[in-house]
Amino acid sequence: MKIKLLSYLLIFSFVFVSCDEESDDVNKEPLLGIYTISKSVLTSDATSQNGLVSIPSGTDITDAIVTAFLSEIQCTSSANKAIEVAENNKIYFVCRLEDKAPQDQGSWAINEARTEFTMTLLIQGTPVPLKLSNLVESSTSIAGNVASIPVPPLLLSSINSQFSGVTDQAVLISIDIELERLN
Repeated sequence: MKIKLLSYLLIFSFVFVSCDEESDDVNKEPLLGIYTISKSVLTSDATSQNGLVSIPSGTDITDAIVTAFLSEIQCTSSANKAIEVAENNKIYFVCRLEDKAPQDQGSWAINEARTEFTMTLLIQGTPVPLKLSNLVESSTSIAGNVASIPVPPLLLSSINSQFSGVTDQAVLISIDIELERLN
């Protein structure tokens, strides 16, 4: 009788342990969350094809990058615009603190060594892959280097007004970027 009772207790203990809700969080991807672009600094000169117009390496272009990348979502306040790294490798643009549905904006992937984080964003209907290399993860941010992103010269005109007259289709920029976690 005691053996039967012990057997039942043992079986029930396995059932309760295997149903523990916290076990789901063990495998949860740590990058999931809502972020803002907190830093974008040129790591090389941004120069027009003819070499007449440039912005030097080390220039902070955060405002221009935030404006360009998050222009796809309309929020009541631009301070509420954010990027959600979501489950199922989805990227959404969201309006924090507003009652607005998230906007499907692309996908994300991370390599097995966790040194590269790629966000493929839909910008004006075109998939634009942003690969953050030399990835640094923390509980409060994601940071890395993005090399050779083609951007329209107009994007850079807020930093150097001479870019407004540049007729190049795109200017290649390389940046160190940091995404600050908001949740």
